[in-house]
Amino acid sequence: MKKIIYSILALLLITGCSSCEEKIDIEKEERAIKAVIKEETVSFVARDYDRLVANYVQDESNIRLTASKSGYKYYVGWEELSSRFKKYFENNPEPGIWKQTRTNYKIKVYKESAWAVFENEGYHSAGRFTELTGKGIDVRFLEKVNGEWKIVYLSHVYTASYEDDEEGEKESESED
Repeated sequence: MKKIIYSILALLLITGCSSCEEKIDIEKEERAIKAVIKEETVSFVARDYDRLVANYVQDESNIRLTASKSGYKYYVGWEELSSRFKKYFENNPEPGIWKQTRTNYKIKVYKESAWAVFENEGYHSAGRFTELTGKGIDVRFLEKVNGEWKIVYLSHVYTASYEDDEEGEKESESED
């Protein structure tokens, strides 16, 4: 009988400890994730390499994918991506004159990783006028490195470069 009671107590202790895991403050983490995404863009526009790369996981798992009507670009590994940034900044040293507007975030947070999907609009600004230059759907996968969120996967699909195909949307919706 004592063995059964001790077994039950041990089981309760084990299950009780598993529920003692630190709770994730989802709202706080979502704010931190959005801040990293924003900082990545702001530092890119400013052509600030050191600020930019501070937002990324810097190893071979890093991937960047962009797609538009004219094709796609795919970079694998930090060496390839960082050299792309360096080359772009060398060829375009002046800060950019555009901004991004992000809406409709969908974010899923785990203990050490998260993903974010959102709509993105790019605007070219010159003086008082702004011109919409691109629309897209973005995905970021982030990992926590030393307690800070870092981007390990970035993709951007330029949706404005594709013609709307309402007929195709209706067909794909009916297939579900």
